[in-house]
Amino acid sequence: MSYRTLARRADHEDVVLGSRFLATVAPVHSVDEATALLAALRARHPDASHHCWAYRVAEEQRFSDDGEPGGTAGRPMLEVLLKRDLDRVAAVVVRYFGGRKLGAGGLARAYGGAVARAVQAAGERSVEPLTRAVLRAPFAQVDALLRSLDASPEVGRGTPEYDADGLRLDVWMPARSFEALDRRLAELTRGEASFDAVRTQDDPEP
Repeated sequence: MSYRTLARRADHEDVVLGSRFLATVAPVHSVDEATALLAALRARHPDASHHCWAYRVAEEQRFSDDGEPGGTAGRPMLEVLLKRDLDRVAAVVVRYFGGRKLGAGGLARAYGGAVARAVQAAGERSVEPLTRAVLRAPFAQVDALLRSLDASPEVGRGTPEYDADGLRLDVWMPARSFEALDRRLAELTRGEASFDAVRTQDDPEP
């Protein structure tokens, strides 16, 4: 299933009535990556007043106010991610208290605003899951198979290799295209071609 996430990690700093709000947002592949981002920022800013955070990783959505009044930090941060329909993304805002209280509304605007501006700096991208597989076929079917793949621009492929059984070819394509390709090649070769080692990458980006 395709989704939208951040294009890259980004940082943004706001100063509001003397308090510094240091926002960091990053694409993540797991809850462990989200918590690792928080741990790294806590280690980098051990003297900060608060380390508030939010993340969304598939069905997992969590946030923390880290000592700020309830609902004034983590929730506004998460709302920024949800309103932009971003997935596999984490946000951390480190606050250094400047001596003046901002009130509930001021805190929500400061935390949410810092994350929104960090997200803007990071940019967004769409992720299309990618299926990789090994195509096997007997020698008699090779020419027809390669011609069919030439007519399928969505399918990438490696260099053909051959063994005693025939063709061995690494191929990759959008996950949504795999079943149709499997059926087409099976019909073309009367079931003599097959896919081995089929795997789908949730996010093909490194």
